[in-house]
Amino acid sequence: MPKTKFFLAAATLLGTTAFVSAATIFPTSPLIQIGDDTDIFFTSTLSFDVKDNLFSVADKKSAALVTFTPGFDLLYAKDSPLSANLKAARSFLRYDKSEYKDLEEGQDSIAASINYETGGPLTVGVSTSYNESARNDNLATILGADSGQILGATLVRQANYSHSLSVGYKLTEKLRLNVGFTNSYNHYLNPTKIKTSTNTSPLLISGTEFEDIAYNTNSLSEINTKSIPISINYRTPSEKLDYGLKFQHDLSNYSNAPYFRTSQKKLPIPVGTVDPVPRPAGQQKFTKDFIGLTINGKPTSSGKINITTSFGYFSSDLDGVSDNGLSYNLTIAHNLTEKFTQEFNLIHDVSASAAGGSLTTDSIGYTASYAILEKVALNFHALKSKAVSGTTQIDTIDFNAGVSWEYNKYIRLAATIDALDSKLKNSPASNFKANSFNLSATFRY
Repeated sequence: MPKTKFFLAAATLLGTTAFVSAATIFPTSPLIQIGDDTDIFFTSTLSFDVKDNLFSVADKKSAALVTFTPGFDLLYAKDSPLSANLKAARSFLRYDKSEYKDLEEGQDSIAASINYETGGPLTVGVSTSYNESARNDNLATILGADSGQILGATLVRQANYSHSLSVGYKLTEKLRLNVGFTNSYNHYLNPTKIKTSTNTSPLLISGTEFEDIAYNTNSLSEINTKSIPISINYRTPSEKLDYGLKFQHDLSNYSNAPYFRTSQKKLPIPVGTVDPVPRPAGQQKFTKDFIGLTINGKPTSSGKINITTSFGYFSSDLDGVSDNGLSYNLTIAHNLTEKFTQEFNLIHDVSASAAGGSLTTDSIGYTASYAILEKVALNFHALKSKAVSGTTQIDTIDFNAGVSWEYNKYIRLAATIDALDSKLKNSPASNFKANSFNLSATFRY
């Protein structure tokens, strides 16, 4: 069933069920209540974006975009030992220029979760999600020069799936065991053909000029990752800090994204036959094991500081090539005053890369929020990161600032500006800057 039909069928089914069950419908939030256990909210977001570099490349192209995202949020038995949540939404996109017409495909988002928590020693959580997206993260810069010819002028569309299970058991009043399993994977959707001209054919066919035709997904990999985290946590007598020992095993299997590439002679005489270019070989498997310590909670008596951290050692293998070293993720949140909060984040990690292979990421981030009025807040975020894949390094600085206004319990308004500066080491021609402005209104009833 097409994604659009699925979303409409789900919404219709929920609405029909409400009336067939002779549910009580109230003119107050939530929109629909079924008995004492089920609430259904209608949600919608309308946003307006202006971007001066739509495709994240050195050669800028500006665009304005309007996005409307209607959906619903179903809550079942939210205060009961067994609760469930279902969310579904679909985004409709419209650009201001006809040349971007092929980018206006709708995007679906569906998520569901079930939680079991009776207050006893056992807790269980199950969740699943499906999300469609269209973005260009300047993937060409980590894929090499040839990929730059392919990726520079289209957005990359993909469907992202995630399924997870989490089980916790309280061994004693202070000791808790947690075991989980997560499976996440992606599929690239509706690849676009890109045409470029070259003086030489990839197949070394003689001729003056050739036209190279390729998918914009040719150099990408679809990645299926399975993760098993296991942790045991000890809560201090003051009940403000949790100390833990964590082990996690990740297995990522690569498969090639949709591929198409041909080379056709153009000059001196156009030739109607097309010669297929074979798909290049890529990596097949990436594994990583992590073991380390975790500390979570409030380390000070005032309770104004909250920390979440993991620090340990990783070992990885990429098709027989091994690596190892330190891995850490530190977050410190601070309530400086009742109106001002700030957060500091520091990460060093290794993960599977969309290009195949592994990606080493170092990042440092800072976030601040200041409530200038009871329902109006200013927000700021800064991020500096370094991503290394093979011999390629990308350095990025991103600044984001905005204001949010909770008009009432149904409507929330926001405005943000974003400035991104990306540099590819040893290849200045691939450097780029991108700025954007966003206005949004969110309604929940």
